[in-house]
Amino acid sequence: MRKYFRFFGTISGTTLVTRTLLSILMLFPVLILLIFWWTNTFLNLMGLTLSEAGKIDQGEANKFGEELGIKIAENPLDFFSEVLINTGFIWYILLIALIIPVILFWLANLYKRVSAIFISNRKKIFFSIIFIEIVLLILSFLISKILFSILVIFKSVVFISLVIYPSPIGEHEG
Repeated sequence: MRKYFRFFGTISGTTLVTRTLLSILMLFPVLILLIFWWTNTFLNLMGLTLSEAGKIDQGEANKFGEELGIKIAENPLDFFSEVLINTGFIWYILLIALIIPVILFWLANLYKRVSAIFISNRKKIFFSIIFIEIVLLILSFLISKILFSILVIFKSVVFISLVIYPSPIGEHEG
């Protein structure tokens, strides 16, 4: 199991695709945690516990949903800052604990594939790809949605190139 998280060795393009699918599967616990967190947050805003949630009628839930929608539309920054302030520390710990292995797994696989294709300049190319992705991601949040589209296109081109480009290494270890 350790070999999947180590930053040495090489992998083929098909292995990169397989491990990418595995990293997507590794995100399902994060998705479940986020759904549970949002449910818990909205129930807290309603003043209910999870056991009491089944006892409310649809009319009350709809009324609360409309009031909450109006509150979010009027001042979204205040609403989300209030939600984040009222979120317990354990939620953040769980989110970080679930997402760090996914990030490390993906970075290790990217490094292994870059190592297979670009043997002599692997570190420079790996860090260049990561740097460009981080800069585009930050700029897309700060400036516009067009940069997010550029980020998606860049990531897609890099991924397809890494999968298709043949490596000079015959047998991969990693």
